[in-house]
Order: sequence, then structure tokens, then C-alpha cells
Amino acid sequence: MKILVIGAGMYVCGRGTDGYGTVLPALYQTQKDYHLIDHVSVCATSRKSLDGLLLKKNELDKKFDMDLSLDYWPREGKNSESYLEAISNLKDGYDCGIIVVPDHQHYEIAEAVLKAGIHLLIVKPFVTEVNHAIDLIELAEKNNLYGSVEFHKRYDYANIKLRDELRNDLIGDPLYFHVEYSQRKSIPEIYFSKWSEKTNVFQYLGVHYVDLIYFLTGALPTRVIAIGQKNWLIKNEIDTYDSMEVVIEWVLKENNFISTHLTNWIDPNTTSAMSDQKIKVVGTKGRIESDQKNRGIQIVTDQRGIEDFNPYFSQFYRADDGDHEVFKGYSYKGFSGFIRDVQSIINGDLKIKELDGFRPTIRSALVSTSVIEAVNKSLNSDNSWIEIDSFQLNKYLNNL
Repeated sequence: MKILVIGAGMYVCGRGTDGYGTVLPALYQTQKDYHLIDHVSVCATSRKSLDGLLLKKNELDKKFDMDLSLDYWPREGKNSESYLEAISNLKDGYDCGIIVVPDHQHYEIAEAVLKAGIHLLIVKPFVTEVNHAIDLIELAEKNNLYGSVEFHKRYDYANIKLRDELRNDLIGDPLYFHVEYSQRKSIPEIYFSKWSEKTNVFQYLGVHYVDLIYFLTGALPTRVIAIGQKNWLIKNEIDTYDSMEVVIEWVLKENNFISTHLTNWIDPNTTSAMSDQKIKVVGTKGRIESDQKNRGIQIVTDQRGIEDFNPYFSQFYRADDGDHEVFKGYSYKGFSGFIRDVQSIINGDLKIKELDGFRPTIRSALVSTSVIEAVNKSLNSDNSWIEIDSFQLNKYLNNL
């Protein structure tokens, strides 16, 4: 397979950190495990921004004891549409594309990738407007292409267990979900400083748990209200919300429940984990609580202080043979699973429609997109309740 990666930042290769990110190691491990990848092209907005990626590639070649075939665009200078250059220069075309760019660029780039006949994986959020989501869903179906969103929380065993117990009626009918999710100030201030004003913390971060609640329950959102606070970031010349509170009303068969989402990205940089996150669901027969930061492992060192370590996201581990490392975790499963799904579709072993219902397809992402759009409308409408078109959701989700 020939894979197009659009984006070359922290999540792709760990740019600006001492790590390797997630996307690039996941491609190496997928090739190591399944031998599916012939070539990878990575696209950025400038040649200079690729320097860090090429250094990481050299280190990963040694770590995996393999030379992943990789080229990059632009070859020199700057080009904000280098992905178009890459697409036009590959004679036989790419089999799939992975989009890892700022939120506000998702629609334009996803449209170009689908028009080029390329199966698509896009990091969350899918897009921010319902009409854009529908455009892309219909474009993918017209071209018989698979589109997916990298909602990796669906692959976390803690959430899979939560889904099983909810579907087994262990706690009865859900009454409410309570979500807390925050990240360090360094995210909007340093790593995403060029575009943090063009998004908000719920759209970029909180959307994970909107998709997760849909995945857990199959419920559909009916209305949304949102409130945001601007304080620390705007004082530091970043005009976006420090924190947001969102309430979503959901309908599940004949029952309604609510979810409250408290999100911020101004946690101290000294906090013990990049992400602090918890989810609790209360039902008519009981409750389930999941602390998704505190996984029971804490590391304390002179060099890095106190760290609450999540070993299940994606990490390097010593392999069974003891001679080399492997990159494993629930985020790796998302990338590897997408590539294997695309290969099965190409081989004729899998139909795209068979993926609806258990994969985070772009069709299922219409749920989270509808909430993002409603949240942004609420913020711009004196924090009023915004209704969601459930008829439209049902039409595209086919009551999945």
C-alpha cells in the first residue's frame, strides 16, 4: 500500500518533544506486523518543518531495524497545498490518506483526498459543520471510498468494558454521564500556538467523549447548551476559551439522559499527565466510574518529576524475544486497523458498509459534528439551548 500522511507535527512524529509521536511509529509497527506498506509520503507546509520528522525517521529506522520507504513534500520552500503536489506526482495513486492537521483545515483537505480516490482517516474532530460532514459522507459513498475518524478511545479496553456493561443492562437506563477532561497550558500556548485561536477546547479535545458516549450507548443527541470562559489565554494574547462547560441531552429509544462535559486546556505544565480525564455514568440500577488518567502506575524521577503513566495508549515495549522494542496500545490499534481495513476493502474481502456500527466511520462522526456545530452556535447565541436535527441524524445513521 502507498500511504499519504498530511501533517508533520507533534502527533505525527513528536515534533517539539523528545518522543516520536503516534502516527509514524504506528506505521512502522504496522509494517513490522503485517507487511502491508510499500511507501509513505509525508506532507507539510514547508520544507523546514520536515527537518524534525526526518531526524525522527532515522532514529525509528534503527529502533525497528528497518528502512521505511518515505518521501516528503514540499521538497523545498513553502507550499500550504503540498498534499496536492504529492497526489499529482504519484502515477499509480495512493491507497489511503491520514490527515493530521488543524481543525479548520479538515474539510478542504478531506474533500481533496476523497476527490483523488483515496480512502481516508482523519484525526478528530471530523469537521465542524454538519453540511460539510454530509458533503464528505456523500462524496466518499459516490466514489466507493472508506472514511474513518481517529477516535481512539473506542479501542481502550476500559471503554470497551464500559460499553459491554451498559449494553448488558448492568446499571439499567442511563440517567447522566459526567466527563472531566483537561490538558496542559503548553498545548494551546506552545504546540498549537499557530492555530489554537481557530478552535476551542471542546471542539479539539472534548469531542472525544461525545463520540465515546454515542459508541457506548447508541443514543443520539437532541439539544446542546454551552458556556465558555476566557481569562488566562486571552491575557496571554491567545483569543480562545480557557475552559468550557457543555450539557448535551440524548435520546435512547424512549428514554432521555444528559451528559455534562467540563473541559479546559490550561492545566499547569507541572501536572502529572498530559491529559487528566474521567468519565462517570449513573443509571437506574447503579453507576460506573472510570479514571482514565490514573491507570495505577506512577513514576517519580529527578529528571521529570511525578508522572501518572498510561501504559495502554501507545508506548514502546520490549518485545517477547527481548531483542527489540514494539509500539503497541489502543491508539496504535486505530491506525493499524484502518490500514488493514483498507487493504481488505481493496482485496474485496470487506465491504465498506460492514464497518458501520463498530468502526468510527465518517458517517457515525456526524453525531459528534452535530454537537460541535450546536456548541459553537450556543456560544454565539447568549449560551442558549440549540436543537439538533434528529431526523437528519437518523437519515444518515440508518438507526445504527
